[in-house]
Amino acid sequence: MIYDKAHELVRNIKASPEYGELKAVREKLEQNSESQKVLQDFHVKRFELQTMQMQGKEISAEKKQEYEKMVELIRLHPTVSEYLEAEYKMAKIMEDIQKIIIDGLEFKPFEKE
Repeated sequence: MIYDKAHELVRNIKASPEYGELKAVREKLEQNSESQKVLQDFHVKRFELQTMQMQGKEISAEKKQEYEKMVELIRLHPTVSEYLEAEYKMAKIMEDIQKIIIDGLEFKPFEKE
């Protein structure tokens, strides 16, 4: 029963305009290997910086500058920009769904006494 509902949720997500947009932009992106490379490099750089932040490490000016150059490069590839926007929308939906489930199950962090 619960797994059937999970599969139903997947079908509903796939029927959403946000998923359709992500899929369409991804198909456009697959037609351009240069744009794919720009996107992959951006994801790697972003993950690297996020990992440093989570570890409490300071991000050097050089690393920030490299990231800014990546952002500028993305502006030259409209399909990459479109993909990142569509990806963000889908990530937001997934985050919202996760929050709804957690809140609905009433899982709360343990309080310090």
